[in-house]
Amino acid sequence: MMGRRVARIISLQVRFTGLLLRYFYLRLRYIQLHIEYYLLKAAGATLIEALKIECWIKSMTREDRFIFATCIAVSIYILALITLIRM
Repeated sequence: MMGRRVARIISLQVRFTGLLLRYFYLRLRYIQLHIEYYLLKAAGATLIEALKIECWIKSMTREDRFIFATCIAVSIYILALITLIRM
């Protein structure tokens, strides 16, 4: 009689632990899916903005494109210099 009771308690503990582990796994998966969802939204917005910038650059004159490219290159060089200085 006592053996059945102990076996039942152990069985319930194992089942409860399994359910608890499954719950934690599903919660982590839920958080991961939310992160992926918002990253995909951000990537989509970035692609739309890149397309807008590309159309804007194509509508520029040659001199304007040269000035724009120079500004971008200078800002990248400054960021690289700051990174090297901080290291």
